[in-house]
Amino acid sequence: MDGELGDRIQSWRQRHDPKHAARLPPHLTVCYRPPDARLDVLEAQVRHAFPAPVAVRLCGVFVLAHPEAPLAVRVLDCAALDEARRRLFDGSHVQMGGRDEWPWHITCVRYGHTRDREALLAAAAHELELDASWIISHISYLELRDGRYQTIAEWPISLE
Repeated sequence: MDGELGDRIQSWRQRHDPKHAARLPPHLTVCYRPPDARLDVLEAQVRHAFPAPVAVRLCGVFVLAHPEAPLAVRVLDCAALDEARRRLFDGSHVQMGGRDEWPWHITCVRYGHTRDREALLAAAAHELELDASWIISHISYLELRDGRYQTIAEWPISLE
């Protein structure tokens, strides 16, 4: 996630979850377990799923319903993103791995269950009060290497 919104979210993450902010930039996950496939085949599936940039709205921080209770930025107005996910997992070029449904979000604090969530939510309500449009204009393929996620490939999404 680039630009002013990405910088604002990353700054908050660096203050409240520096370990995970250093490992991975703010992002919206579109696939948790990509298959072991050639990059050109993955790219073909990504481009099939995302023929054009996708607009969503970012709106405030909430606790994700997950045992680890991560704090995350809420992603709304997701109909086009839901359609892109459906195409991403349709197997047109390669079958993507892992689960194919989860609430869209941008993680801010990875392990909220070990933290004072009320204090973090209060800080986020003040510092990350968001109601902003965000255009998803590129997809990055990341892998964990040496304790940090590294970009293996990046595919810009453009209007054709």
